[in-house]
Amino acid sequence: MIVTSTNTIEGREVLRYFDPISATAVIGANALSEIGASFVDFFGGRSRNYENKLQELYKSVVESLKQNARSYRADAVIGFSVNIDEISGKGTQMFMITAIGTPVLLHPSTHIQAEAVGGDIDGSVIKNKVKASLIIERYTSIYAMDNTTAEFIATSRLTEFVPLLFKAMNDDPGLAQEYIDRQAVLFRYFDFLNKDQVTAILYGHLLSNDLTSKQFKYINKAISSSNLIDYDQVEKLLVGSLL
Repeated sequence: MIVTSTNTIEGREVLRYFDPISATAVIGANALSEIGASFVDFFGGRSRNYENKLQELYKSVVESLKQNARSYRADAVIGFSVNIDEISGKGTQMFMITAIGTPVLLHPSTHIQAEAVGGDIDGSVIKNKVKASLIIERYTSIYAMDNTTAEFIATSRLTEFVPLLFKAMNDDPGLAQEYIDRQAVLFRYFDFLNKDQVTAILYGHLLSNDLTSKQFKYINKAISSSNLIDYDQVEKLLVGSLL
């Protein structure tokens, strides 16, 4: 069965769309023991045992999603994505992994396409989302962040980091070149998103009317330097300012 993160399958016609489905799995305390034992080791080195556990968990949740899709007699699952939610309490920490997709019935074809997961969705996405959750939980300021973590955030394309980025806009690097460079690396995050995503994020926060002066200044600079002027959004801002 084809499983893809895209909403279409090249060369195949969709005859019917079914209701979205999901499958869930949980990483228990034992699976997280390596992280708890050494946070630095998790970020600084590669833990093969931990990565293998995440790959196994990923395969399990995808297989459950496919079994669910087969109950509809579907040929493929499109719009595949993976979400990570943290569950903590009573001294334990777990991560719930949810795979989501839409089963579809495809037009019969003499060409048999190999099973694939489109885009960059694989077990590494789960690892990155867990890592992102830990970074967000422990974030205090750019002063406590190393350059490797800043680079990971910038290139991740994970929307979970948007609130952290807006917090970092309020950090003042002062005259220390180390912190100036780190903040610059961090804000490259927007360079790795597509134009529509960046426009929606920046203008969405402008329209919220809940910005500090530093955030407002950075957003205006980003819109101007990246040529992201959207006149429909500007009109909304003008109308809002007159109300």
